[in-house]
Amino acid sequence: MEIRVLSKHGKGAREIAREVGVSRNTVRRYLRAPDAARYRERPPQPGKLSGFEGYIPQRLASA
Repeated sequence: MEIRVLSKHGKGAREIAREVGVSRNTVRRYLRAPDAARYRERPPQPGKLSGFEGYIPQRLASA
């Protein structure tokens, strides 16, 4: 949305890219197709300790 607003204010793709912190190609893609594909939210990854979720509270309770 911010890319479109800056474009309507007359700023070029290079200047918008610098302000927003994305590449010029990304700016161009969003200006050409407003419904351009975005990254989908990834499912949460298991943590390092997820295999020990039952063991850790049991161990702490026994201490």
